Amino acid sequence: MSSRISSTKDMYQQVASDSLLVETVFSAISDNKSLSLFNIIGIMSSHASDGQPTGEILISRLNMTRKQYYTRINRLVDAGMITRKRARFVLTSLGRIVYETHKTIGVAIQNRWKLEAIDLLENSLPPNRMPTEERQKLINTLLGECDKIRDILLCHCQSRKNEYLLAV
Repeated sequence: MSSRISSTKDMYQQVASDSLLVETVFSAISDNKSLSLFNIIGIMSSHASDGQPTGEILISRLNMTRKQYYTRINRLVDAGMITRKRARFVLTSLGRIVYETHKTIGVAIQNRWKLEAIDLLENSLPPNRMPTEERQKLINTLLGECDKIRDILLCHCQSRKNEYLLAV
């Protein structure tokens, strides 16, 4: 029994530790100027050019003080999302994942009315009344051009179908 308590305690400590890391990432991009700075670095990282704006240019374009700029840069570095490479900042592997996820969120926001339509249809029916195939057709029709968003929702469809099959 002691080992079970120990493993449960370890699990809670791991969850708390992971939550702290997630909070650090979100905190580093939590305001508009930090997010803009991160996006500029992301865009410049994906274009392997040496034409990245200098810190001074970014400071003036983002209407920041030097202290605000360096504070935000340090938060992004401390969160493990950017690193310095040959006198310029680039996204780390974690940074690329956060950057791509942020782009996906942007696409979802641009298509919010379509997502709301899907939710409205699902919520207007009694539970488990919309067949999975019909839901998949609806998602494909509304979000056919938004691959990432469509795939996320279709993956959710498939897991709901598997849950239903297990319950039967």
